[in-house]
Amino acid sequence: MRRGFTLIELLVTISIIAVLAVLGLSALFRSQRSAEQADSTAQLRMMAQAVLTYAGEHDNSLPGPLWPGQVMLYDPAREGRLVREVGEYLSFEKRPEAYLVESLIPKAYRRAMKGANLADVRIYVMNTAVELNGATANPFGNLPTDPAQPSLKLVTVAALPEEERWMMKEADRQVPEVAGASWRANTPAGPVHGTMRAAARFDGSVNWEKAQ
Repeated sequence: MRRGFTLIELLVTISIIAVLAVLGLSALFRSQRSAEQADSTAQLRMMAQAVLTYAGEHDNSLPGPLWPGQVMLYDPAREGRLVREVGEYLSFEKRPEAYLVESLIPKAYRRAMKGANLADVRIYVMNTAVELNGATANPFGNLPTDPAQPSLKLVTVAALPEEERWMMKEADRQVPEVAGASWRANTPAGPVHGTMRAAARFDGSVNWEKAQ
């Protein structure tokens, strides 16, 4: 009577299990990345819609002046942060003290910046330079200047050329607007979605662009 497996049968069985494990992990990885992309799209669209709602209730003016790199640290006493300026149009608790609004941090950034202080992580970079009448203008104003430069009207930026009509995009060190910034170390080394990066436009839509 035959008992047990032969060595060849055992090796074949182990090989089949290994292949199935690899396929399962690959499917899990793809599922995770897909979920992260959907989460980033939803978060960025929510922020863009808050900006548009703000403009609609403030004489068509964009919120600002704002800092180029945006953190999700809500502080009612700090100027230049998008999360404060459009906070009334976003669903989170408005506390009297500063705190990190973790619900606004995309899952991909939690993974990419694991171990970092998320309060310092720049999630989005704003469009800070567009060409208007032969000069460079900042849609969201300029906070460091004295006096601070105000933001532009939404109707002005909505008429920009197609390539300049982006509002904000996911921040990482490969984004030209981030590469030379003093806060670049507080962003991921590369796009959190591999070769793709999410960007919101001034019409409120969110596009995925190929990272350069």
